[in-house]
Amino acid sequence: MAFRGNFEYQLDDRNRVALPPKFRDDFARGAVLVPGLDGCVEVYTQEGFDAEASIVERVPAYTEEGRQLRRAFFALAFDAQCDRQGRLLIPAKLLTHAGIERDVVVLGNDQRLEIWDRATWEAQELQLPTARANALERLADGQAAAGGGG
Repeated sequence: MAFRGNFEYQLDDRNRVALPPKFRDDFARGAVLVPGLDGCVEVYTQEGFDAEASIVERVPAYTEEGRQLRRAFFALAFDAQCDRQGRLLIPAKLLTHAGIERDVVVLGNDQRLEIWDRATWEAQELQLPTARANALERLADGQAAAGGGG
């Protein structure tokens, strides 16, 4: 399943955030929460987490980089269950990591959801059209260089 869209919510007084109703069934068996690389909280299904873990595991564990990567991914991950209202409890460490206090945006990003502080997301969102255009331009340049006109 590719998650997409963005949804505005508020963290409740128990540090829970609602998942969008259309995604709740995907997390019925639980979720894995990981600090995101860009200052958000990443939310994986167990299958999504396992797929991401297989990428992490490509870096050999006997290298320092491999050990650090595993620590950053596995040791900082939290298992979570949705309550009856489809809310996830966000651990304090992850709230601090993402700078989340109250207003949040839950967004789909392919194989995971991301939970952002709303103001942080709004600043990030302004940069997306330029980032998309630049990435597409690099992709087109790479295809042209490889002889794949088009």
